[in-house]
Amino acid sequence: MLSNRLLSAFTLMSFIALSGCSDQTAVEDTKQDTTAKEAVTTEPVVTASTDAAETEKSAEEAEVVVEENPPRFANITDSLALKPNAEWSWDTLASTPDIQKWDPKTPTKNEYTPEDPSYYIWGGLDDHGGVSAYGTKDKPVLIKINSGQGVMEDETGSAVYKTEDLFRANELTRVKSNCDTEEDGLFSQQFYKWQKPGYQPLYVYAITDQANAGTSSDVGIAKSFDDFFNLDYSNALINLRALDAEGNSVTCTFEL
Repeated sequence: MLSNRLLSAFTLMSFIALSGCSDQTAVEDTKQDTTAKEAVTTEPVVTASTDAAETEKSAEEAEVVVEENPPRFANITDSLALKPNAEWSWDTLASTPDIQKWDPKTPTKNEYTPEDPSYYIWGGLDDHGGVSAYGTKDKPVLIKINSGQGVMEDETGSAVYKTEDLFRANELTRVKSNCDTEEDGLFSQQFYKWQKPGYQPLYVYAITDQANAGTSSDVGIAKSFDDFFNLDYSNALINLRALDAEGNSVTCTFEL
């Protein structure tokens, strides 16, 4: 009997000891779990203000600067500018924006002057003028933008295109020539270098002619001044004069 009591007491004490170990293990597990949760909650949190700041930064980076008061026909001339080593083609010129109507749209010879070797296309810009391109059958060589207005409509010729209607002032550089005329004369002729940033330089002549019937203007664009005086295009550029200040025929020279 005594041995049975001793065995029961020993069993009870063993159970209590095991229970104590179990409780300690549970406490340790609880502490580890709490530590893990604390570690999770210490991770950095992206706040709404951070998101807003990033969104604002992206919006600023994507902001597009809109040009104020661009030239009236900037879309036209911008499309004519040539990247380095590029050439005009009849197809690309026929895709010039803001053309109201092409006539013709494919390179054609002038049927009224069969001796003229050049080909051309022409597109209207408005009721007062348009864009022409002249060249060989393979490619255009020069561009002409011309306009005119009769004196009965407006004796000041306000609708006639000026250089500032076509080009940004900071992209044009005046080129002195022995074929220049006075700017305020009834007939004026000047020459320019046109240089858009990132594009190759092109060369420009600008003519304004104030006659009894009205006012007209011609603006030519080419890769070289020599192209303007090529005899193949003399009919197209009939208003361009190779004359000095005294009216003598000369070979035009340019101070580049």
